[in-house]
Amino acid sequence: MGSSVGFCVGTIFILRGGKPQFLELLLWIVFLFWQVFPLTVEGFSPGMNFREVARYPVSLRLFVMLNVAYGSFDPAALVGLLWLLSMWIGILIERPQWAIPAAFLFLVFAALNVLCNRIVMGVFERFQSTRKGRERVVAILLVLMILPQMINLAVNGVVNVSRFHLPAWTHGIVNGFLYVSPPGLVVESLLPAKGNVLLTLGLLLGYVALAILLQVRQLRATYLGEIYAETFRTNVDLKIKPGWKLPGLSESVSAIVEKELRYIRLNSRLLVSFVYPVIVFVFVLLGKPARGMAFGGWTGTGTLGAFSALMAISVSNMAYNTFGMDREGFGRWLLSPLPLNKILIAKSIAQGVVIAIVYAVGAAAVLFFRHVPLDMFVAITTGFVALLIIHLGAGTVISVFWPKRVEVTQVKSRMTSSAAGLASLLVMLPTGAIVAIVVVATWSLNLRWLPLVASALGLVFSIQIYRWLSAWAVRHANAHLEEIASQLGV
Repeated sequence: MGSSVGFCVGTIFILRGGKPQFLELLLWIVFLFWQVFPLTVEGFSPGMNFREVARYPVSLRLFVMLNVAYGSFDPAALVGLLWLLSMWIGILIERPQWAIPAAFLFLVFAALNVLCNRIVMGVFERFQSTRKGRERVVAILLVLMILPQMINLAVNGVVNVSRFHLPAWTHGIVNGFLYVSPPGLVVESLLPAKGNVLLTLGLLLGYVALAILLQVRQLRATYLGEIYAETFRTNVDLKIKPGWKLPGLSESVSAIVEKELRYIRLNSRLLVSFVYPVIVFVFVLLGKPARGMAFGGWTGTGTLGAFSALMAISVSNMAYNTFGMDREGFGRWLLSPLPLNKILIAKSIAQGVVIAIVYAVGAAAVLFFRHVPLDMFVAITTGFVALLIIHLGAGTVISVFWPKRVEVTQVKSRMTSSAAGLASLLVMLPTGAIVAIVVVATWSLNLRWLPLVASALGLVFSIQIYRWLSAWAVRHANAHLEEIASQLGV
């Protein structure tokens, strides 16, 4: 209701200010919310599956009508209709002569939104029917969740968007797209002094007709029992490819590392969670020196240090539930001739390699945009490796104490258990305190050599801590094998 009042007041101020073309911005907000918001909600709480409705003895016409009616009562649709009604009330108050044509145009616009939403949800359902499709949908949804945070960085001045300039030729393309877009056609049809009203109205109605045809075609395939299946590609020339042989590792450990990296590559949620910190830091580095806590005003050393700490903590998404993606496959580890200690080490190597690669990309971006002294770069990188090893060791213990089955194709599925999240504080608090002491001592006492010495000692101790934690995890796992297997297999 509050946002509806804002739409009404905004419409009144736009018309009173003599800028009716700005109504297109409000219509774009309605259009994007109507199409995007249901996708994010569907990822967390799937709605009605009309493939089940098609099993009942209903006609195709009734099946289409039920689908459209369901979309009309979607929460996003109700909000969109309420916003359009608020805009119409603002037009009625400020420009009464536009009330009747605006009511017709808004009804056509609402019908187009309902049809587009059902088409988008149908495509979403089709992707959700296969494993690869579900993984891609999860990645898209997570990217959509990142976009508002990027906008928040720009709005709060952390990123100076004025530094980004599009080529001149793109303005014509953008203006042309806005003119033929549904919100643009509604505004052009509403303004009697601009362009050919019949042409814009005909194009808008053409969009509705096209949406109806696409909706009927899509639902007809579902009605007739179309089934989506995974596609397989076989290599005729070579059926079996040799496994990896990593330097310094045995063939069995190399095989486990290869398996883990392939599983991580297939997990869109993990990939997005790793890329996200890099995207944020690149945006921030491109920004101007801002007020407050913005990284734009930090030195290169401070920025690299903050990024390394963030990446060292990010390994908890994998390491604190290292058997979560294996699920029922945990029992196969028990049947393998390898001791559990080697399996945990191989998993830690794979997880550490992924985080180290992401850190290398982020560190390269920091070095490109900021100056970092060589000794500080070595100290921070060494400290990052030490923290990474400690988190990997703690992850082995937490993984066997609080295992949790992970559904990689569901956004709502957590990567770690709640108990693991609380236990991670026992790792972050002491390590964070040690890092803070080193940083404060370096600044206050001007001990430039301290970070390098402290990180080198930390690296030596972290290796010993990992060995101790790994042995503890193996002892606990051997004593609770059935309990762990039952948790992962539920």
